[in-house]
Amino acid sequence: MNLTDIWNQIPESFRENVARVLLALLAFVLIWLLRRLLARVVVVPLRALAKRSNATWDEVVLDIVTVPARLLIIAFGLLVGAEILRVDLGTSVFIVHLARTLIIIAVLTAAYRVVDALAPSSNRLFRMTGLTINERLLPFARTATKLILIAVALVIVLQEWGYDVSGLVAGLGLGGLAFSLAAKDTVENLFGFTTIVGDQPFIVGEYIKTPDVEGTVEHVGIRSTRIRQPDQAYVIIPNSKLASAPILNWARLSKRWYNMTLRVTYDASRQDIMKLMEQIKVMLEARELVQADTIVVNFVNFGDFGFEILVRAYIDLPNWGEFTREKEVINLEIMRIFEELGLKIAFPARPMYVPPAS
Repeated sequence: MNLTDIWNQIPESFRENVARVLLALLAFVLIWLLRRLLARVVVVPLRALAKRSNATWDEVVLDIVTVPARLLIIAFGLLVGAEILRVDLGTSVFIVHLARTLIIIAVLTAAYRVVDALAPSSNRLFRMTGLTINERLLPFARTATKLILIAVALVIVLQEWGYDVSGLVAGLGLGGLAFSLAAKDTVENLFGFTTIVGDQPFIVGEYIKTPDVEGTVEHVGIRSTRIRQPDQAYVIIPNSKLASAPILNWARLSKRWYNMTLRVTYDASRQDIMKLMEQIKVMLEARELVQADTIVVNFVNFGDFGFEILVRAYIDLPNWGEFTREKEVINLEIMRIFEELGLKIAFPARPMYVPPAS
């Protein structure tokens, strides 16, 4: 009796099952070979290219596609094996759900790795997408994006297996609401930090003034900002309050404004006033740091205490200390001009009632 006769004596149903198993094994072997082929054709050349080249994008692409490709091959193998074996309906449904789950995980894994690839630094993110994010905010944005991807993957996978996620989403919403109410101040300060770092109304080392505090910024934290006042008092102010307040940043001036109203006594003549204004203009124009095209010296008003002369000009000194020294020199020069012209500066006079002696 030869092998053919032995094979013919085996029941047909058993022979079909054996054939299906062999075909399934053959399919898995082919898929395993496909996986190895993919590694040799795609992964190995990319890895070798990455070693030879100075560019890091080869390694980045390799990290993105390796794991998702393996998951997709496994999912494809499961579907092919189930089709060859002609499994029962329940097993077939289970395998289809499992394969689709692997596909979902593969796609979201690729997206997860793309986030790391695009946003290791703000410079790379700008080169790839044109988006500008402060370096200090980048870890928060990256973490938030990853958490969103994980949440989306969890919801999709649960729906794939037939679970109703509406109750879960509602529960998470209520839990998130309770958490946000409990951590209201912390969340507000965190958003205040993102506003401060993103808009950069000030940076560490700059001198700012708000309705609540004035001084030099020494530290910008996630919860609060620390400011050293001129009297050396150390003020810690919540970021939420600072982000919503008007901020005057004295450190970002390109020039400062000299603004003065001179009052001359009424015993001065018209010629005296004209000479005074002319000499003040000449003096200001001779100062190197004064912008000549911004000088304003005009007789503007008959005040309650004397003739009022408006003196204005921009001085190219953003530093406050240097500006005050220049302002001091200008004020002394104006006093000198008053003395040379024999004029007097008017001062407020108040009538005083002295009761008669009894």
